[in-house]
Amino acid sequence: MLRKFSNYSMNRIGLLLGLALFSTVSGAQGLASTDLQLVGERPNSSGPPTEVTLAIYLFDVDNIDDASQQFSVDMFAAISWHDPRWALPENERAGQTRTVSMEQIWTPRGLIANDRGLSNQLPRSANIDDLGNVVLRQRLTGKLAVAMQLQKFPFDKQRLPITILSYQYSPDEVRFSVNTGVAGDAESFTAAGWRLRILEPEYGEFTVPAAGVVRPKLTYIIEAERDSLYYMMTMFLPMSLIVLMSWSVFWLQPDIVPARIGLSTASIFSLLALGFSIRLSLPAVSYMTRADAFVIGCTLLVFVALGTAVIGSRWASSDRMEKALRLNAVARWVYLGLFGAVAAFSLTM
Repeated sequence: MLRKFSNYSMNRIGLLLGLALFSTVSGAQGLASTDLQLVGERPNSSGPPTEVTLAIYLFDVDNIDDASQQFSVDMFAAISWHDPRWALPENERAGQTRTVSMEQIWTPRGLIANDRGLSNQLPRSANIDDLGNVVLRQRLTGKLAVAMQLQKFPFDKQRLPITILSYQYSPDEVRFSVNTGVAGDAESFTAAGWRLRILEPEYGEFTVPAAGVVRPKLTYIIEAERDSLYYMMTMFLPMSLIVLMSWSVFWLQPDIVPARIGLSTASIFSLLALGFSIRLSLPAVSYMTRADAFVIGCTLLVFVALGTAVIGSRWASSDRMEKALRLNAVARWVYLGLFGAVAAFSLTM
């Protein structure tokens, strides 16, 4: 599932890179030569990489969807760099800030790689001071993709990324500053059922080996730890009660056939319905989660109880009552031991 997600993301971003380069060239046609340099050529293009500083404030992470593997954010971003071409002569500097359209200036050509529907809430403009320091500010709301690792569900931790890269420039042309920061009150985030905290940004490179593309990458990470108490109360406890309900057949006389068989079959149907409803809340992953192990183990136990009840009733009806009673006595404790083993395995796998 993770490989499929990664391949899809790389193909999608590779296509975006091509389209972005085409639109940059097309959009520059018709501009005066001076304007074209300001828009299409990075500052000091023959010099060291242009340093870009990002600052992000997270207002909220309000939803984490396991089934679609997406999360929703509300954040404010400020992106800054120095462009000496916009600096004013010293005798004209008055400490004023100019506001210009993004179409009139050079930008690092950044995108959020895992964007799945972010919307801009502010005008697309930049502020430039007398010294040529450029600042873009934008508030973004919407959904981002995340490749969830659910092997330990519902006792899992997830890393929710905000991955930013330059789609046009290599690391030799643009680099992200080490002064990049992220802030937010994680305790006030409204994503239900999760405990969130903000981690340090990670720096790296995005590569598409087949196309020979290397781009600078900056990833903000939000660590999300699932609150497992909800699942203990709504999944593990009800399933445990169903298993114990099935266990009660070993306390009935072997010759009480209708009650024993009815109790076992009712346990099976209840367990299957509960397990199916739990699986609907998760994506169709190819591996087994801890919850899957518990559901499968409990299901097998209930079927074992049904099979044992049938055998015991069969012996009781064929004048082997003593043997059927011994089977009941042994099965009571073996069954409990197997249930304990299933629970322990599910919690530690």
